[in-house]
Amino acid sequence: MKTVESFPPSLAGICSLPEAMKPGLSVEECVRRLKRYHYAFKRLHQIFTARITAEPVYELKMAFSLHAHLCAEHASALRRRVGEMREPPLGLDVVPDASLEMFFDEILGAPTTAELALGLYEKAVPELKRALSRHLEQTNRLADHPSVRLCRFALLEIEDVLKFGTQAIACVVTADDRKRCESWLKLLDDCLVAAAGISGTEQSVATLGGFQLAGNPPEKSPYAPKPNGQYSGKPYEYDRVPKRDHRFRDPFNMAVNAEVFLYDKEFPPQPKTLMMFYKRLREIDVPEMMASIITETKEKPWDYYRDMSRQLWDEARHAMMGEVGFANLGIDWPSLVMINHTWSLALNTQLKA
Repeated sequence: MKTVESFPPSLAGICSLPEAMKPGLSVEECVRRLKRYHYAFKRLHQIFTARITAEPVYELKMAFSLHAHLCAEHASALRRRVGEMREPPLGLDVVPDASLEMFFDEILGAPTTAELALGLYEKAVPELKRALSRHLEQTNRLADHPSVRLCRFALLEIEDVLKFGTQAIACVVTADDRKRCESWLKLLDDCLVAAAGISGTEQSVATLGGFQLAGNPPEKSPYAPKPNGQYSGKPYEYDRVPKRDHRFRDPFNMAVNAEVFLYDKEFPPQPKTLMMFYKRLREIDVPEMMASIITETKEKPWDYYRDMSRQLWDEARHAMMGEVGFANLGIDWPSLVMINHTWSLALNTQLKA
């Protein structure tokens, strides 16, 4: 019998033995943090969805559709993990901190594209990345491996979101925009300080101008008082009217009836292919319509919002598939194609969700 001289890594490669011997987070502290990550993903899902319809920039509409879907998926995964660690009621619909609630309410109510982009991609998403990264640093990777796995997967997609967000800010935020909303961005920072960050474990360090790790906070920590809001003073009102940027030259008229064209046997295949691209790109109005249903339909089981968000993202993908088809043929669709918004406009403004 051959003697084994060496052995594969221990603990399935999750971590080293010395790392596994460290105490890590308690079950109670882990659950407390997971609930706050869940709240952050849930609020981001709400913001991305609610702002799709009234956002005029086409690329942001599409990105918000994807980012809402991703947030819904990660919120669902966190809900399941909390359910594994606790018996019902799980308290997943409880607001964990009033200042954190104000932080997201402020971003939801941001009146301009520039402020919305800065609030989402320079404040909220980076702070969520910080919280998840800290969880990986502090928890026991063996005992808490299911949570570690969720955090790692979430961080992969958060990196994608941040990459897009950085590029988007460079395009839609001017130096004047940033200067104009300096005080508001400071308010968002103040909200995070008062909430001890998304994780609830960060304490402000005035001399360093940032945060330091506070560990497991006591029941009544001396965090900063709740700031005064700027846009969150009144409840957010969803804007049902679809907005389009200047590339959509005549949103109230449809140049052709795509369905009639596609099903008429008299037309040859090549024009039918072009019409299919047009029909796909025209589906931009489906996310605009579905966003109203998701936003205005309250108190459904969470899986309802998750499934609806997946379909919303699928419809956005369809629109981009049409865009890709035109681009592949070298066709400048904004100058040649009229894409109306009357379908989503009528449904959103004349019917209830």
